[in-house]
Amino acid sequence: MPISSRTSAPGLVIGAVAGLFAGTLVLAGGAPPGWAAVTGLMLALPLAALGAGCSALREHGVLRGGAFAPVALYWVIAFPVARLVQDVGTRLVLDERFDWPPQPLAFLAYQALISVGFAIGFVWVHERLLPRGAPR
Repeated sequence: MPISSRTSAPGLVIGAVAGLFAGTLVLAGGAPPGWAAVTGLMLALPLAALGAGCSALREHGVLRGGAFAPVALYWVIAFPVARLVQDVGTRLVLDERFDWPPQPLAFLAYQALISVGFAIGFVWVHERLLPRGAPR
């Protein structure tokens, strides 16, 4: 199952935009620009990679287009992973220490709940970025 740039582009774009949005929110919250850039980049990279993977799975029929549940299940796992990478990576870059978030299981459970909203947005945007719609 080869992955082309056309196949992965929607997920890459969605991940990059989500990271940019996160960085902008951190900046608007009063953090220094460097912190905002690190926060955005640390979220954009895993979300772009996981989004490209989700797009490829949809394009190849593994995650059926037009159905929300398979994509939601993908993001229930992928989104908490992306947020964990962001949280740990941001601490590593800014504080120069490797540390887990406080109460890591609660952190991951909360991210899994939020992932459903991200999955809704992912499906909505994904189906509009593909010229012919999602594969069925």
